[in-house]
Amino acid sequence: MSDFNDLLEKVPKPIKDKFLIKKRERAIEIVKEKINTASKTITDFNDEEMEGMIGDEEKNLKYDQLKAMLVTILTVEGLSHLI
Repeated sequence: MSDFNDLLEKVPKPIKDKFLIKKRERAIEIVKEKINTASKTITDFNDEEMEGMIGDEEKNLKYDQLKAMLVTILTVEGLSHLI
């Protein structure tokens, strides 16, 4: 994972910000899926509970998923030479 962190440090801040947004969006998608699977709704949880679940999912994202997101963003931005 240190290689990934090294790569993340090389990218410009706006790209890093886009990556962090994508990472958060993916975690939110996973939480929504889990809530639906549990036959619950988002309104069944308060803001703190939702934030905790999203934070947990962000931590649980696998290295391969994170790298794929970052590579995609770098490619779209024309910065694939940083890979």
